[in-house]
Amino acid sequence: MARDFIKVDSTAAGATQATKLKDYISSLRIALEKGRAVQAVMNHNQDGSVWTDIETLYGIPAGKGDDVYDLVNGSVGAMEGTFQNDDCQQITEQVG
Repeated sequence: MARDFIKVDSTAAGATQATKLKDYISSLRIALEKGRAVQAVMNHNQDGSVWTDIETLYGIPAGKGDDVYDLVNGSVGAMEGTFQNDDCQQITEQVG
């Protein structure tokens, strides 16, 4: 396997934006890990047709559990490279 890691040196002269890049990468890593944790719990609290447990656990209005699950599942899948979608953006605009 090729060595493909790219080291960002925030101490290099002129690297005025390096910290912002590293913070962005860190935020994405945190988002992926949190998304995976939420998805794992959701996976164990639905059977593909009954969403009431998810709605209760996460404070989601009745009838919207499957919509939120789809956005969580899709956003995690997009971050993992499994799906090509805009669920990362949609969940931030539709849920909250």
